[in-house]
Parts: sequence; C-alpha cells; structure tokens
Amino acid sequence: MSAVPQPPGLPPEIAALLPQLLGDEGIFFVPVRHHSPACAWALRHLLREMRPAAVLIEGPDDLDALLPLLQDPLTRTPVAWLCQATREAKAEPPDPGEEGAEAEPEPTGPRTVTSSSFYPLCDYSPEWIAVREGAALGAQVALIDLPWRLKAWERRYGGGDDGEETQAPDTARSQMEERHFAHSRYLNAMARQLGCVDHHDLWDRLFELRTPEALADWRTLFADVFSWCAMARQDYEPEVLEAELSLPRERHMAAHIRRWRSAVSGPIVVVTGGFHTAELLRSWKTAPPMAAPAKASTKKGKATEPDAWLIRYSFEQLDALNGYGAGMPSPGYYQQVWEALEARPQRDAPAAAAVHPLTVVALDLLTRFAQQTRAQDQADAVSTALVQAAALQAVRLAELRGNAGPGRQDLLDAIRSCFVKGAMDEGTRGFTADLRAFLGGTRIGDVPPSAGSPPLIEDARRLARAAGVRLDDSTSRTVRLDLYRKPSHRERSRFLHAMAYLDADLAQWVAGPDFIAGSRLNMLFEEWRAAWSPMVEARLIALAGDGASVEAVCLARLLREEAALSEQGRGRSASAAVALLQRACLVGLHARLPQLLAMLSAHLDEDASLGSVVECGHRLVTLWRAREPLGVQQNPQLAGLLQRVWPAALYLLPPLAQTPADGQEQAVRLLLSLRELGRLLASLDEREDASAIDASLLTEHLQRFATGAGVAPGVAGAATALLYLDGHWDDAALDAVVRQRFGPGAQPQEAVQFLNGMMTAAPELLLRLPALLQGLDTLVRQWDDEAFVAHLPDLRQAFTGLRPQETADLATKVAQLHATDEATAATLAGMHYETTEEDLHAGLRLQALLEASLQRDGLAHWIR
Repeated sequence: MSAVPQPPGLPPEIAALLPQLLGDEGIFFVPVRHHSPACAWALRHLLREMRPAAVLIEGPDDLDALLPLLQDPLTRTPVAWLCQATREAKAEPPDPGEEGAEAEPEPTGPRTVTSSSFYPLCDYSPEWIAVREGAALGAQVALIDLPWRLKAWERRYGGGDDGEETQAPDTARSQMEERHFAHSRYLNAMARQLGCVDHHDLWDRLFELRTPEALADWRTLFADVFSWCAMARQDYEPEVLEAELSLPRERHMAAHIRRWRSAVSGPIVVVTGGFHTAELLRSWKTAPPMAAPAKASTKKGKATEPDAWLIRYSFEQLDALNGYGAGMPSPGYYQQVWEALEARPQRDAPAAAAVHPLTVVALDLLTRFAQQTRAQDQADAVSTALVQAAALQAVRLAELRGNAGPGRQDLLDAIRSCFVKGAMDEGTRGFTADLRAFLGGTRIGDVPPSAGSPPLIEDARRLARAAGVRLDDSTSRTVRLDLYRKPSHRERSRFLHAMAYLDADLAQWVAGPDFIAGSRLNMLFEEWRAAWSPMVEARLIALAGDGASVEAVCLARLLREEAALSEQGRGRSASAAVALLQRACLVGLHARLPQLLAMLSAHLDEDASLGSVVECGHRLVTLWRAREPLGVQQNPQLAGLLQRVWPAALYLLPPLAQTPADGQEQAVRLLLSLRELGRLLASLDEREDASAIDASLLTEHLQRFATGAGVAPGVAGAATALLYLDGHWDDAALDAVVRQRFGPGAQPQEAVQFLNGMMTAAPELLLRLPALLQGLDTLVRQWDDEAFVAHLPDLRQAFTGLRPQETADLATKVAQLHATDEATAATLAGMHYETTEEDLHAGLRLQALLEASLQRDGLAHWIR
C-alpha cells in the first residue's frame, strides 16, 4: 500500500486517520461528493487499478435487488431509485370555520400517508461508476446503508418523536443530502478567503478544475476530499449527528464493512459520502459484524413493507439550484464536462492535440447558448463577436484564478460580463432564468422494460403522449386546446384535469374557461403548462394501489369523496355534491354521472343551508351553459335540477330576515347572489325548458324584507335597493322608506346598517337620490363626537363600494350641502379632477428642477 498524501494544516485527530484511508487491511475508503465528475473519474481509475473483490456503496441495503437494473445496457441516466412506504395516520378533524361559512366536507378518521424518497444517479455519479465498473470487473457489489423502511418515518424524513409527521407527508425528498457542506463554517470561511461565490464554487476550484492527469491521481484526490469533508464535520456535535441519523447510519455501515472484511479475501472498496468517512474509519474495526436485518419500527400507525422501483429521473430534479439536497448545480453542464473527459485523446496522443476538456466545454456551451438566444428572437440575442469575447474572458479568468481550465463560475462570470447589457437587476430575469435552465439541462433517463412499473404509469404515459406532452425531457411547454370546436382537444383537456385532480404535478392550468368557478365561459381556448418529470411518476406510483388506469384512480378518489360527503349528512351538502358532479365532468368520469345526479337530487331535497343551495344553483347554471365541453349534452336530470333549485332556495329565504348584526354583511351578499341566480336562470334558453322559474316569488320576499317589522336593517336596505333597481318601486316609494329609516326617531346603528345594505346592493343610489343623501347628512349632524367615532367604521365600510370618481362626486355634494353662500356652492360645483396639458408641463418643469438640485448636492443616485 502506497502512502496516502497528507494535506498540510489538518488537525491531529483527522491527520491520524489518513493512513487508514486507502488500503489499510485491504479496505479502500473512498470519500465522494454525490454527482461529482472529479470523484467519479478518480474512482474509475481506482477500481481499474485495484480490481477489488467487493464494492460497498452507501445506499439502503434493502434495495440490493435493484442493482442488476443499473447494470442493464438499456438503462440510461439520469435514473433514480424511488422508495415509498405507507402507513395510516389519524387526520385532524376539519375546521368548522365561521358561522355560515360554506366548505366542501373532508373525510375524517384514519388516512393513509406516504413517505417517498429518491436516490438519483447520473453518468458522473460515483455510485453509478461503482456499480457499473465493479460489476464489469467481477466484483461483488452491495449496498450497506440503513434499510429504507427504518428511515422512512424518522424525524429527518418526516416523523417526530411520537411518530407524528413534522413535515408535510406525501412528498418526495432526496436521501443523498449534503446540507452539511452548505452550513459548514469552515468551508464558508475558506470560500470567503479564496473569493469563491459559495461552497459549490469552492468545490470546483479545489477539485473539479484539476487537470485530467491530476483527476486520475486518485490517492491525492481522495485524500483531499477526505480532508475537506472531515473539516466540514467538525461543526457538528455528536448529539446533532445522532438525532439526524448520521451516527446510526454509520454504525450500520461499519457493521456491514466488518462482515464483508471477514467474508472476502481481496481488496474492498467502500464508496460513501465523504461526510461519513471519518467516523467509518474510527469505528469499523470495533463494530459488531452485521446480523440479520432489523424489523421495521411501526411507532404510531401500521407501517407496511417499503416498495421501491428504478424510475426515470431528470436533470431538472437533479439540479442543486432547484432545491435538490445533494450534489452539484447545473447537471447539464457537468454532463458535458464528463463526456469531454471520456472523449479526450489517449495518453499516447500528441500533447498538442489534447485541448483541456473544460476549454472545449466552455466554447461549445457559449456557442449553443448564443444560438438559443437567436432562435428565440430575444431582444438581447448574443452575437458571434460576443461569444468570442466571452470565451476569451472565461479562459483568462481561469488563468487568473489558477484553474486548469474555465470552470462553471468562470463561464458564468464571462457570460454576465459579455452577454448582459445594463445592470444585472434590471430586465435580466428572463435571461438569467434561460441561462440557468440551459446549464441545468432537460435530459430524462430511461429504464429497461425489466424494471417494471405499475400499469397506471404506462396508462398515464400513453395518455400524455396523446395529449402532446413530451416524455423525453422535462421542459415545460404550453398546451393550447380548442374546447368548443374540437372533440379531441376536449379529451386532452380531461386528461390534464384528471392529472391535476390527482395532484400529479404534470400540468398547471394557465388560462381559459373556469368551469368550477363559473367564470370566463365565453373563452374558446384553454391553456396549460405541462411537463413530464420524475415527480409525476413518483405520485402515480403512490396512487397505483387505487387502480390500473388514470380513469380508475380518479374514480376511486371520487368514490371516497362521495362516501365522505354521505357521512357528513345532507344538512349543508348540495354545493359539495354539485362540485363533485362538475369534477367528474372535467376529468371524464361521465359513466358516473347518473349516480352523481341522483345523489345531488337527494342532497338538494334535504339541504337546510341557503348558501349551499344558492351556490348549487350557480354551479348547475355553469354546467348547463358549458354542457357541450363538459359532455353533459342536454341531460334531462340536469334540466330538472335547474327547475328545482329556485323554489328550494326561496323556501330557505325567510330566516334571512332575523340575521344578527354580525352576520348581516354575509346575508346581504347571499341575497344578491340569489337575485343573480334568478337572472341567470331566466336568461337560459327557454327552448331548452331550463328556465321555468317564477321570478315574482323573490319580489314578494323582498317586499316583506323592505317593509316588515323586525327585519335585520342590512337585509332591509339591500331589499329596498333591489326593489328600486328592478323597477318594482318608484322614486316616491323609495323616498318614503328612506325618510322613515333616516328621519326623526331613527336609531343611528340601525340607520347605518340599513345604509350598508343599500350601498352593498347599489352604491350609486347615494349619488342618484337626494333624499337618501340628505337623510344621511341630517342623521350624522345629530351625532356628537363620541357617536360619530363609534359609527365611523360602519360608514367607511358603506362607502367602499364607490369608485374614486364617485367618492369625489359624493364629497362635492356633501360640501354643497354645507356651503355658506351661493359663490362657494358654485365654486364647489365647478371643481374637476382632470389633468390638463399645462399641468403636465408644470410637473415636468418641477421634476427637472428637483433632479438638478439632487445632482448638485451629490445625490444623483436618489433619482433612480
């Protein structure tokens, strides 16, 4: 065993471990950074030189069965092991919300939560090299980390001390985290001393930017990596490492190493994240050999055996800049660096023919990015001259910084310097995002058929291809659908809505008719942003137990929601029932419509909530108006429900008169919504027999609200305004009610509430009716200061419905009421709020004087 090079300045306790690193007792501990081309390149040379009997890799030891898939020639990176475990957890009871609030019911009782994690691999992942090269050399390859089933519910992965989730369940996360490096005080201090942007830049400077010959010197490189990682570990106390599972994992890996050392006679290579290497060196000789695998800890709730698959992964998910917890940023860039290393001339080639791979990569990336800006017809498209300037600057920056060739940060600095015009914080967000996406890459890997996947994923892929979603990269693209004129586009829309309903993260609705809210129904086109990604497959795998197709899984979810709605009872459920009907139409579950319509009919009969019934009516109108794109096509049951919802709502209307003061605002809005529902029903095509309603029935209720004794003042005010607006009352009738409400003997609180109701229904009446304004003015003048302050919040709320110009007109009218002479009144009447050309010129002159003054005082930067 040759001596391990020792970097200068190491603490004695770390320096003492270096002689054991590479070859002590035939074990070669390889500290790596996940997804590092430098580590992968050096590891390849180590394996080919030492030809080990066994290669042990940091990874869950219950995934050994998936290792042969990585050796399959049809596997193309990036790929990932996806691990999932499920258990039952008790859901919190739903929040009942405020009095009178309408909410769709949620299921109560036990629910299933899923814990998911990815183990990603790419061409330049040291773990990928370890598996492929180790198998090619005839070595035994094994995983030695804690089983996934033991880690799934720990605090770090979503469970607290009592087994309850401390993070959101049903989310996927990486199990190759390297957050220790980002938070290391030692590494951050070194980065500042060397003038590096962050720990990624520091890593590149020290490791990735070595010459190919230096990268092949694996003894020196891994000694340096060990020192880097061991120093980063110095910031963490044992209690922290125990709590976050680092020490338990290292004890488990040490036990595996001890067993393997006893089982094989040749060299053993141990590939782990460098953060763990120091502890493994300290503990493996004294660790008890690995016994039988431990059983899963269930804690609270029943944990099932984990499921794991090899799935396709993407550079977008791999990119550290997108929140991924391990590895390098800009995987597209490092993939090209790796390919350039593999393509470089052999050692016996003439030295002049060997250009540094980093230089080749920098020139190629600059050229292709410039071509992309020109292809996109960007205003700041990059010319060939700028490419040449940026390439020269990147090379010179690398020389200045002592790099063997231009690295990622040299490239970024050259691009910012040569390609960006103006300040970086002004108008360059799109450019920066394009550059980041370009360096990140959009590549998606592939897995062999033998990897298997649930039928649900295959069905979703088939439908995605039919919907125009590309499966070979993760770039988000616009999908534009003509819903009213093209049946095939309606099918594509239903698939995208189905995936959104399943929270599959495939597509995001951008624009078009909103059939749930009932808005923009006149728009012909629907727009989505869609992209296939590993997150989609992870979500579908979690749902695979519900069915073998997208339709089946949507139906399973819908049936659960139907059951939950039935358990909630029928007191306030008509709106929730029709929402399920709408959702079924959107996602293409039309075979379920007869049952949903029957369920809605039953809920409508028993719903005791006016708000729920009115909302149900609005949703039914939306279904009727959009019946062609939603596929409801003149359903007789739907027409019957439209005829029944109006009398059902009117039957529940009388109690609105007794609304308490704190609920009057909501009651008024409910009354307005009911009136709008009547107008919508009356506007439906009478030939469809969907508008047979008696609008006069609402008028009778409004009459009682406006004139009856003991009616809530806000409700009475809204009813008064609606009767006048709909032509049932003339000016004289309105004037009589207003004088009664604001005249002698009127209670200030009730008068203000009456005004609030009127203004909510028709804010323009205060300007159109002199009697209303005069009555309010008379009432306010009778108040003392204390009464005015007490009623001021309600007055302010009443006036919020006025537009700015209307507010100004109201102020003018009030001022005219209090004018002391005819001249003042005439002046007030002639006031206007328009800006003339002369006013604009005066403002410009003042602006110029102000800028000159600031420049004279040395404050020119204030102007910007």
